[in-house]
Amino acid sequence: MNIIFQKIFSAFSKTERIIFLSALITAIGSSVSLAGFFVKERTIVVPARGGNYVEGILGQPSHINPIIASSKADKDLVRLIFSNLGSLADKINADKSGMVWNVRLKENILWSDGEKITSDDAIFTIQKIQDPDSNSELFQKWQGVGVERVSELEFRITLGNPYALFRKNIENLYLVPKHLYAETPINNWRLARYNLEPVGSGPYVFDSYEIRDDGFITEYRFKANKFYFKDRPLITYFAVKFFSNSGEMINAFNAGQIDGFSMSSGEVKEIKRPYEATNFFMPSYYAVFFNQSQSIPLQYKNVRKALSLAVNREGIVKEALGGNGEVRFGPFSSSLLQTGETPNNQEEDPNRVLENDGWILSSSSIRQKNINGSLTDLRLKLTVPDIPFLIATAEKLKSDWSAIGVGVDMITLPQEKISGDIIMNRDYQALLFGNMPAPPQNIFSFWYSSQRFYPGMNLSLYNNRQADSLISEINKTTAEEKISSDIRNLESIISGDYPAVFLYSPYYVYVSRKDLQGVQGKLIDEEEDRFDNVSEWYIRTARSLK
Repeated sequence: MNIIFQKIFSAFSKTERIIFLSALITAIGSSVSLAGFFVKERTIVVPARGGNYVEGILGQPSHINPIIASSKADKDLVRLIFSNLGSLADKINADKSGMVWNVRLKENILWSDGEKITSDDAIFTIQKIQDPDSNSELFQKWQGVGVERVSELEFRITLGNPYALFRKNIENLYLVPKHLYAETPINNWRLARYNLEPVGSGPYVFDSYEIRDDGFITEYRFKANKFYFKDRPLITYFAVKFFSNSGEMINAFNAGQIDGFSMSSGEVKEIKRPYEATNFFMPSYYAVFFNQSQSIPLQYKNVRKALSLAVNREGIVKEALGGNGEVRFGPFSSSLLQTGETPNNQEEDPNRVLENDGWILSSSSIRQKNINGSLTDLRLKLTVPDIPFLIATAEKLKSDWSAIGVGVDMITLPQEKISGDIIMNRDYQALLFGNMPAPPQNIFSFWYSSQRFYPGMNLSLYNNRQADSLISEINKTTAEEKISSDIRNLESIISGDYPAVFLYSPYYVYVSRKDLQGVQGKLIDEEEDRFDNVSEWYIRTARSLK
């Protein structure tokens, strides 16, 4: 055939050869284009397995065990290696009283060492959390709770009092393998090899880690869990590198040494490398909490109201958070309130509110009021943690309040000092601080009157019987419609008393390399919940017929 083609081609004149070759090239090009068009029109891009991914995390792991995990690094790694009852359970049901919960595990689910997961593992986990010697952060959530075995895959939980939000406690319970820990006294758990080389039931399994001579763990390596009860993770190898501070971590991302990390909104401007940013929404919020016992002007409701009215929340979110946040007017997010509307009273003029209450602008541009025969300046001390985005927030607050004749003295202190002595002794007039209710509707510790003093976190020392009643109802009611109604009423009561100036909820920003896909921004209770669907993250793709 080649000889015949050569004879025919050699018989062509030079012009005919050029025409023939041009036609042949055109035909080949058209065929390639048609093939490409066919592939594009008849196929779709789908995730493919494979690849490596390196996460950056601040801090150090020490106890990669759901019961005794305490650091952020510990909790992040727990999410990669262990599974919670929300995913392991086939059903979670409560009886009509809301005090008895029955949980049944799925069939044929295994630990990463091949052992079967049973109800004994769940019971063992709960009982060890309840053991005071474990010093578990989960102790309070499971105190006074009874648990008993029903069968190999089923167990029963009994509460002393109905608690509607207890489902979250069950769903967020990460199990530990009884067959590895049962013989070890709980006081020795922190010495166990499995704290650093864990066996779990999550999407990834421990492979190796690197540690410096000084004991600093620099990197953990994981691989896809072949016994994972869901589809195996799309990313085959997942590593975590640890850093002492956010500056080092951002530099490592800019240098391509890590592929992703989480950060506060205000640090995004430091990134120099192309990236994708995914915003997660959290129930945490920041506010200025008023301690009326420490300030005479703050004892006046109209002063607190004017301070709230004067704040340009959108401007603060833009300047302090780079636009990565949601404004707040009360303790609940707009998603729980099921409304995005701004309260009507935010249209009032704060200057008029103060003037009608007797606060007159003096020659010093600070308002004054005659109280018990003497002039009192409208001045307050604002205590602020030494954190860049909070300092930026405080500066904007000072500007907004100065514009209506309020004097502001900023007191900037280390975060540790504020979290310790300042809050413990309620030693402040106005405190810029954050609350993190989890789940979002659980605000008992932050606004119930019994929590006004340490260790409670009612930072405004708020005391309202009607609010107390609604908080109690929300905690024990299972009817969703009533819970939603109570939440809206409670929001109205608290925000209407102006015990604080509610400001914003920052977005939790996850930064990653451009080709990482599958990360889903959503409402999460805790930072580590960003890994909830980590098995669905992917880097590689393929084409599949439609």
